[in-house]
Parts: sequence; structure tokens; C-alpha cells
Amino acid sequence: MTEIILKPELLKGLQKVLVEYEPKNEDPILASQYLSAVVGSIVATADIPKKDRDDILKQLIEFTQYVYDQQSNAPQQDNAQSTSQPGEDAYGKWKPE
Repeated sequence: MTEIILKPELLKGLQKVLVEYEPKNEDPILASQYLSAVVGSIVATADIPKKDRDDILKQLIEFTQYVYDQQSNAPQQDNAQSTSQPGEDAYGKWKPE
């Protein structure tokens, strides 16, 4: 996987699209379920061998856990990051192992 930068505008834009599709997606947990289903569908229908799809899905699940862990710890890290990178617009930056 490549390095990504997750910005608040992207999160808000995705949430807006999900709410337009289904108003109940105001609930972040339901919206997360939709996004998970989309990921599963995209990987499942990719034109690559099943073993590769299985490996990709496993990596995505691990990456999701990694991002979750980073965001769960974000309040403690925000102060350190804001002093070292003032004005940084990114919500978070992750690079899978």
C-alpha cells in the first residue's frame, strides 16, 4: 500500500455522500458499516486471483486497526504534533508496515 494523508475534508465529503445515499448514515457506526461493505465488495470483485484478494483484505483489516489505534491515541499526540508542525492541514498520516 502507498502512504496516504487523511484530511478532515475527505472524511466530511465521504460522510456527506453516505448521508445523501441513506440519511441514517448520520450515525457514524452505520456509515462505517457502509464503508466496510464497500471495501469488501471492491476487493471481492477485483479481477485478481482469490489468494491475492484474501491477502489484500487481510492487509486492509490490519491497516484499519492501525489507523484506529493511531486515532484512538491522537489526543495525546496532537499537542506534540501541533508544536512541531504548526499549520499542518492533515488529519493523520499513516504508512502500513
